[in-house]
Amino acid sequence: MGDLIAMWLVTVVGVTGCVVGVLWIRSGIGFKRRGIRIDAEVIGVREHEDGDGDVHFFPVVRFTPPGGTTVQGESHARINEYTPPNTISVFYDPLDPETFGEDPGIGIFGGLILLAFSGPPAVIGLWCHLR
Repeated sequence: MGDLIAMWLVTVVGVTGCVVGVLWIRSGIGFKRRGIRIDAEVIGVREHEDGDGDVHFFPVVRFTPPGGTTVQGESHARINEYTPPNTISVFYDPLDPETFGEDPGIGIFGGLILLAFSGPPAVIGLWCHLR
């Protein structure tokens, strides 16, 4: 009985991971198609110390899309240092300028990684349940 429950759990987790991976890929493709590159001014930096004692710096940026309102937020790109007034290139979604990032393909990459790890358990689990 325990093996059956474990197999169902593996199957559900694998299929869920595959569905989420496909959604990330789809979202990433949409962002890559719509994304517009713009230079964003680095207006600050957030320091984060990880569990190993290493300090990472994440820039806080500001940009104004043509005909839009100014957007400000934290970038996910790590930088080594901050010297005002640096700029970094970001892509923003013209349908939702609050959605921005440095690489429009990161969602696609993340979805592929998730599929690579979730696909085998999903296939094995479904195969075991259907045979």
